[in-house]
Amino acid sequence: MPDELRLFLKERFGVQGPLSPGRFEAELAKRLGSPARRAPLLKAWRAYLAQGGREAVRSFYREVLKVPKGEALVYGMHLPHLEFYAKELPPRVEGRVLEVGAFTGALVGFLQRKRPDLEWHALDGVEEAVALGKKRVPEVAWHLGWAEEVELPPFDTLLLLSVFPEGLVDQGLESRLAPEAFWKRFAFFERLPLFARLLRPGGLLVYGHGPFLGKSPEGVEEGLRRLGFDRVERVGEGEYFLVLARKPEALAAVRLEEREAPPPEEAEEVAVALEEARALLEAGRYAEALALLPEEAEGEAAYLRGRALFALSRHAEAEEALRRALSEEAEDLRALALVELGEYERARGRLEALAVRGGRYRLALGRVYLAQGRYADALRQFVESGLPEADLYTRETLERITERMRRFAREGEWAEVSRRAEFVEDLSPGLLTREMLRLGLRAALIQGLFARAERYARRLADLDEAEGFLGLALAALRVKSPLELRGGEDLKAVEPYLTEALSRAEIPEALLLLGVLREREGRFREALHLLERAAFRGEGEVAGMAYHHLAQVKRALRRPLKEVLGDHKRAHALRAYPAPYLFRLAQEALEGGEEVLARELLSRARDAGLEAVAEEDLTGLIHLLERLEGPWAAFSVLYQALSRTPQPPLELLALAYRLSRAFRESPEAETARGQYLAALYAAGRAEEVGRLLEEELKAHPQALEVLFDLAEHHEAQGDWRRAAEFWQKALEVALYREKDLALAREILRNLLFLRPHDESLALYLEELKAVGEGLKALGEEAPHLPEAPRDLLEEDLPRFHGEHLVVVGGHTQLRSRLVPFLEGRGLRVDWYDADTVGVGKEALRRILNRLEKAHGLMIVSSYVGHDLSEPVRLEAERLGVPVHVIPGRARGTTGFLRALKQFAPEVLKRALKGVE
Repeated sequence: MPDELRLFLKERFGVQGPLSPGRFEAELAKRLGSPARRAPLLKAWRAYLAQGGREAVRSFYREVLKVPKGEALVYGMHLPHLEFYAKELPPRVEGRVLEVGAFTGALVGFLQRKRPDLEWHALDGVEEAVALGKKRVPEVAWHLGWAEEVELPPFDTLLLLSVFPEGLVDQGLESRLAPEAFWKRFAFFERLPLFARLLRPGGLLVYGHGPFLGKSPEGVEEGLRRLGFDRVERVGEGEYFLVLARKPEALAAVRLEEREAPPPEEAEEVAVALEEARALLEAGRYAEALALLPEEAEGEAAYLRGRALFALSRHAEAEEALRRALSEEAEDLRALALVELGEYERARGRLEALAVRGGRYRLALGRVYLAQGRYADALRQFVESGLPEADLYTRETLERITERMRRFAREGEWAEVSRRAEFVEDLSPGLLTREMLRLGLRAALIQGLFARAERYARRLADLDEAEGFLGLALAALRVKSPLELRGGEDLKAVEPYLTEALSRAEIPEALLLLGVLREREGRFREALHLLERAAFRGEGEVAGMAYHHLAQVKRALRRPLKEVLGDHKRAHALRAYPAPYLFRLAQEALEGGEEVLARELLSRARDAGLEAVAEEDLTGLIHLLERLEGPWAAFSVLYQALSRTPQPPLELLALAYRLSRAFRESPEAETARGQYLAALYAAGRAEEVGRLLEEELKAHPQALEVLFDLAEHHEAQGDWRRAAEFWQKALEVALYREKDLALAREILRNLLFLRPHDESLALYLEELKAVGEGLKALGEEAPHLPEAPRDLLEEDLPRFHGEHLVVVGGHTQLRSRLVPFLEGRGLRVDWYDADTVGVGKEALRRILNRLEKAHGLMIVSSYVGHDLSEPVRLEAERLGVPVHVIPGRARGTTGFLRALKQFAPEVLKRALKGVE
């Protein structure tokens, strides 16, 4: 809440912080400079402090508002009380709320933000303050006038905060007054009813005295009760308090009677008794002094009685007596009594003001902070008190701080651990306990604060602690832990620290560091002994690193491979190896005949991610996977790697092709096969493609895909006779073996293109018709077949009327056969095949120029493809030209014509749009 209020005051009113009234004139000189400029305000200020009445109040506030940001000076002097009001009021106020003496509206504006559900009003008698308040806080209803005179409808809550004493105080007034003196000085019973006119019966009155002298919370409470207010209660203690009460239906008339002065003889007897009581208190005879002072004593007698009771540890009675004393020294002692009673929050405000006196007040304030969990503040107070009795509380506070440091260490909040250790060290280095030093050392190392770590480590070493010597070694190496060793550190220089640490305790980190040093020196037997102990005693990553170096040492000592790899397995379980390292261990295990270990290590590498291994040694990884897990596992990794490679090398494609033969019918195998064949074509190795396809055909004579590829291959080479042979074989497989009439029909169309005058093809057409008739006789659907072979070629293909089609892909022979046919059907065709178009920006520019006036774009998706299809497709989509990509590899002429039949409506639609 204080931070929120301060931010509000800074943003709207320019308040930078609290201002002591004693510093008002100095702050004014800083702002105005010239004595002549500040003279009117200083005159009004002094009249304000000299019981100047209403006109002095009006004059002071008017002059303040003439100073740039002058209102900030007023709010700065009231800031601690404003913070108290802002904390206590929001949950208590209700209904329509009026603040009397609101000045420019800082407090009422903030309260309105906290309780926007209420109706807020502000009243002030200074016209300039009301005018400025309406600008500063427009959310509040403003009223001009003095509360004793103004006529307003009654409110549900009336706030008299830091306003009732204004104009009636002077610098000679005591800080606290007895009730009768308070009523008389501030004309309480005459003035308060005038304020209470603005409150409805049953409404809530809230009184706050503010920073003014003459406080008397008891006087306010008793005065309200005498006026007939009920449910009177006090909130807060000392300087900061509020009195809340409910207004009755009618106020009682109260007449203040003057007390008669006691006779001189009686006054002299009281004075003698008080003097005797003081002497007894000074002599430490508290019970005798208490006997001289009556229970109902007030004033100084009550203070002396309170002193005696406090000394006798009768703290509840002492607090009651001191409350009646109504003096500053009594309130000081009362704060100590409240601490003894466990009323820490009630005592805190007074003790914070008294802490500058040191001694027992700091000790008591430390106890308050300790009870409230403010351990750092408590420790500071105990240390600065300088009292021997504070040692017990100091030890308790240090233990509480250590508990918090342990908790933060468990949660990994090392900055918090370090901050607390640094605080204690700054307060007094001798306060740091062994555990604090250990935790602080660890936090400093983790944060890389090596100078601080060295300081804590040296303190621990002086206390003969093994952790101190280890800390000195790590600080000298400038590493946070042994896990950060990179190989270039001078471990020899810190060997004395490590041996000193190990002479006191077998710390795993020290064993590890010394073992690594012996390994580097080639003293493997000593290293073996140290690292075995480090692995046995260590935990987590420290043990993992110990097993790693232990494996290296055993390798150097030529221990069995199984034993070496076993330690590597343990190291990985505690401190994960990267996937490439696990892969190399798996290779080593396989070469050493440990196939089971190799499989396990490869599985760990797979868990860590084989992508990093593939980037480092893809070929080695594929061969290892093939040997241990079979072709499919190897192919899967290779297939994924190829998908991430824009232009994979031919060697990898060949490897993928070889691995895929074991599951040749899978989609992935077909993709790999197509990529490999396309790469061979691109490399100009068409003969090798032919041999490869011939070998596949020998292994699988009935494979339609191989037959299709061989037919297309020979078409691309211009060997029409061989191409027709393979199309015919494919036709026979589709018709007689697969019994796929639709596929047979397409293949027959290809043959008709290649051998239009071959009369034997008519026999196949007749046979297809016969099979169709047979299917119809059985009640099944069969596709309609034309009468003549020529009709089969042009079946269902629409007539065009000069539409423009751009085709990208395919081979020269396909283009040369189809372009005349398509032009005969009325279609203008620009065909850029893979054999003649070339590559590069010039070829792409030629295609794009044609594309602007095209009505459609067809891309032949084939392994005999090229690298221009993607940019052409993107440009066509940008221009709004319809695009059709022939799915899979086109089965010669038939595949293209079938795709054109499907695409024709889009081409025609585009052409019609151009006409419109």
